[in-house]
Amino acid sequence: MNIKKDYLQLDKILSTHFVKFSLIPILVVEIALVVLYFSINAYISSANTKLLLEEAQTHTQALLKNEANIISDKLNEVSRTASLLQSEHEAIFKNPNGFSFPNGEVSLKKAENGVLYKENKVGASLYYSSKTKATKEVINKAKFTEAMDISLKGVVETNPNIVASYFNSWDNMNRLYPFIDKVYEQYGEHIHMEDYNFYYLADLKHNPEKKPVWTGAYLDPAGNGWMLSCIVPIYNKDFLEGVTGLDITIDSFVNNILNRELPYKAKIFMVDSKGMIIAMPEEIENILKLKELKEHLYTDNILKTIEKPEEFNILKNDAPFASHFKKLMNEDKNISSLNIDDKEYLTLQQNVSETDWKLMILIDKENIFSSIEEQRDFYNKIGYAAIICLVLFYIIFFYLLLKKIRKFSFSITSPLKNLSKQTSEIKTTSSKIKHIETDILEINQLNNNFILMMNELNEKTINLYNAKLLAEEANKSKDDFLANMSHELKTPLNSINVISEVMVKNRKKNLNEKQIKNLEIVNKCGRDLLFLVNDVLDLSKLEAGQIVLNNKEINVKDFVSSIYDMFKPQTKLKDVKFVVKVDENINSIYSDEERIKQIVKNLLSNALKFTEKGEISLEVEDDKDNVKIIVKDEGIGIPKDKLEHIFDRFKQVDGSTTRKYGGTGLGLSICKELAILLKGEISVESILDEGSSFILTIPKNKHLSKKKETVKIKKDEKTKRVEKDKIIILNSDTQYFLKVFLSLKQKYNVIQSQNFDEVLAKLNEEKYEKVIVDISSSNIEETKLETIAKENNLYLIYENELDTKYEEISNNIFEKRKDIEKIIKI
Repeated sequence: MNIKKDYLQLDKILSTHFVKFSLIPILVVEIALVVLYFSINAYISSANTKLLLEEAQTHTQALLKNEANIISDKLNEVSRTASLLQSEHEAIFKNPNGFSFPNGEVSLKKAENGVLYKENKVGASLYYSSKTKATKEVINKAKFTEAMDISLKGVVETNPNIVASYFNSWDNMNRLYPFIDKVYEQYGEHIHMEDYNFYYLADLKHNPEKKPVWTGAYLDPAGNGWMLSCIVPIYNKDFLEGVTGLDITIDSFVNNILNRELPYKAKIFMVDSKGMIIAMPEEIENILKLKELKEHLYTDNILKTIEKPEEFNILKNDAPFASHFKKLMNEDKNISSLNIDDKEYLTLQQNVSETDWKLMILIDKENIFSSIEEQRDFYNKIGYAAIICLVLFYIIFFYLLLKKIRKFSFSITSPLKNLSKQTSEIKTTSSKIKHIETDILEINQLNNNFILMMNELNEKTINLYNAKLLAEEANKSKDDFLANMSHELKTPLNSINVISEVMVKNRKKNLNEKQIKNLEIVNKCGRDLLFLVNDVLDLSKLEAGQIVLNNKEINVKDFVSSIYDMFKPQTKLKDVKFVVKVDENINSIYSDEERIKQIVKNLLSNALKFTEKGEISLEVEDDKDNVKIIVKDEGIGIPKDKLEHIFDRFKQVDGSTTRKYGGTGLGLSICKELAILLKGEISVESILDEGSSFILTIPKNKHLSKKKETVKIKKDEKTKRVEKDKIIILNSDTQYFLKVFLSLKQKYNVIQSQNFDEVLAKLNEEKYEKVIVDISSSNIEETKLETIAKENNLYLIYENELDTKYEEISNNIFEKRKDIEKIIKI
């Protein structure tokens, strides 16, 4: 019994229930979204503040470490300079008569206060205390130490951080550059050098290792203000003749080293190992309320070492900031916070390895969080504007909605009816999807139609999936077939090539000229077919995703040199000039050398093949993060309408090209596939009858310098194949070597060569597991062969020993596969 069900009209449902079930929930949702917006904004700001602080600490710590390394390097440069002066000045004292006067004849004079000084104002100034008698020996020392002036002047003028260089002797002589006019007034009648830190810190008691020593901050007697010195002792055998020093003023230290623009407006200052502030920029002076001592009014002579006051020592100062830094240094902490004048600062420290000083940094946290505060205020303003817009929107929206509700109901039901009519036309099978119950007539009809459509689509989807599986299986079978076919073809082809090579040489003189030419045709066809098989095998591997990239460091110059050695004999034979150019800025790249070499060899082979006269070239250019390898020729060129298809498979310019020059059109296609695999690209520029340029662009991959890795592209683990190790054979009588050749072929990939130079080139080009060479027909002297064998670690076997030692050769090869043995038959 069928009971007819009553369905409701959609327009009536919309009219009676829209306001009740739609408008109020929308309003509630909007209010909830506004509240959620402000809550999320507050949470994000809080999270960003924490994250930004952590990031600032990490970034600043790394920055501070880098700054410490930079400062250490600058100080280390000064120390190395001081060591060089030490060696030179000690040499002057050991051989005082072996040096000339760089400034001409020295003119010495005594001042009214008894000080001996240099009158001619060239080079360094000279001061000898009035208490040192001007004996012949003293005057001689004053003269021969004039040889120091060149180096004292040189270090000041070449290093912007060094403001003065000097030598102080045990008998109170001072030689200083730049020249001090009226030095006898600057120092007074007497200065006792051993009382100053820039002298006694270098003596045997304080510096038994006789290495460069850094002083703390002190007031310079020469009138240059507050400074630091790097000093070295000058010994004549075991006697301390004096001290050579290099001065860095506090002012130059701040301007050249500490006064740098840093993130977050951070400022750094330097503290020595005893807690004394060595140097600080003006911003740190204002924060710590300490005025840096950069200048000094010289009213009296400086008769002893004057160091900075104790208030500059953060381990002894009683100020609040001093106790903070004291704790930071004593606990050896790297990061902390400091409050000064209601401001919170982030403080970090880092050791300067050269001098064991401390590099301190101060960052106002407001500078770190300013961007977060601005962002939070900006998004709050957006939220307030959104609230105002929502209020205005809903006032207008409610008014219009009530007016247009019936018209809207009609507009929504009419297209639904049309859609129902259209969807009813696609049903072809029974429903396979569960029916959704509804009381609305139009939607019920629409639902039934969509159920039918979805069942049909599902069925077609399953069919398509099954077809996809069959296609993938067919493609895999094709790849396996190509790989197996290529492998099976190569084995007989190698035998054909070997035997035809033997017969072409006509050792027994039993073949006429026509037979030899026929054999040469067989050999050439066999080689061409072998090249084709290799190309097909490469394409099969590329399609199957079985190519393995072995990324390693490649010395570009060595790479180009090996290519040059390989092609030079061929170009010379064809009388074509071969030119190579390498950008001096390129040292090495990180990529797969063998795959790059495969591309370049293919391009150069094409260039040589299509160039009858003129030149071909191989150029390597620097291109920022990439390197460009350009192969140019002056050959037949390529028409413009053919350029876009030049990298397609089995494509050449035209049929006449194939007939004249040979080839299958696979080489450039393989080059393009390999270039893409290397994450690079290859392009071509050509002018007909003038020549072509192929440009290979590949990345330098500098990021692999620390993490070298092998990149493997694969589709299916089952498609892996183990490649045989390579052995190279060169022989003038292949039949004589045939027994060895056939035995080796079972376990090795045997490669044949035509001459001894080519063997040496292949050895430079890549690694071979074994080498067997017959050079009995060559003109190389036995002594020269023994030299080559010694240089290349080769094992020599003579012609009459080959048959008797065959078993030994075979055993060596098969029992020591991991060793590289190179066997030469002379």
